[in-house]
Amino acid sequence: MMTKKYIIGIVLIGATICVALVYFLPVQMQSKQETAVDKVILASYQGDTGMMVYLAEELGYFQQQGLDVEFLHFEAGKLAADALIADKADIATSADSVFVSNSFAHPELRILSTIAIFKNNGLLVRKDKGINILKDLKGKKVGVTRKSTGEYNLSVLLTFNALQMNDIELVDLNPSEIVEALVEGDIDAGFTWEPNLYNAKKALNENAIIFKNDVPEIRFLLLSKARWIEKNPGTAARFIKALRRAEIYIEQHPEKARTFVMQKFGYSEDFMVASWQDHRFVIRLSQSLLNILDNHAKWRMEQGLTDAEMMPNYLDYIYADALHEAKPDAVTFIR
Repeated sequence: MMTKKYIIGIVLIGATICVALVYFLPVQMQSKQETAVDKVILASYQGDTGMMVYLAEELGYFQQQGLDVEFLHFEAGKLAADALIADKADIATSADSVFVSNSFAHPELRILSTIAIFKNNGLLVRKDKGINILKDLKGKKVGVTRKSTGEYNLSVLLTFNALQMNDIELVDLNPSEIVEALVEGDIDAGFTWEPNLYNAKKALNENAIIFKNDVPEIRFLLLSKARWIEKNPGTAARFIKALRRAEIYIEQHPEKARTFVMQKFGYSEDFMVASWQDHRFVIRLSQSLLNILDNHAKWRMEQGLTDAEMMPNYLDYIYADALHEAKPDAVTFIR
């Protein structure tokens, strides 16, 4: 039979083990939580406008926030948004007009932040096609990437010059295809963005004219889906915090940031001199963004590019919590 001292000894040992579990197990669990890494699949436009996410990766800001970001690279924000919609990515970078063009059919889309404001769209025309002024476009073949920022901005440019979309023959092409078609002479003009305009102008030389006046500024956005955000609010917040650090780096080291873009995407020095001044790399959610989205949506409805009869309420499409946590004063829209 067990003695009284033996029983007391067993009880004391058991109590000691319990105390150890109470104090040390939560510490171990917390340590594991702090070192846990969340995987994020990012569909990104591979170019200067989308540089902030690439800079955050290069400087280790995602890793420092406990994020393992897998990049899916695309030559257009429209293609990056397509990947997000197809559930091939968790987050995407894309332009304001791309978001609007998809928002009617995909109300689950959400805007996390603006990541750049820029003006690098334009129309390149071939002079040997009889185009010297914009009014000469009537009846001409014009390449554009449909459902992209180019489609909307081309319409704005035409309107300012007393033309309409049905005055021209639209040819739907990806950006690199626009450059190729321009050089080969398969289209008469092409509306796209840099560096495609630069590359086409370089190939055509004196045979090309670029029109950039009357083209509005573009907001480049960070997009996701409601379902992913609901499951991963902390991951979304940490992603934005990494971008906030990248934004500060760009503010403090603009030349280093410019050099990074040039080397990362293989741009020439003369292209970067012209392109860099057209960009502002900022994270924000402003009232002006909502106004821009409304204008894009009205245009699509007026052009018959959607079957929707009601304007979306884009306040419902914005998820501001992550940005507010990282940079409270950057959320300025009226709720």
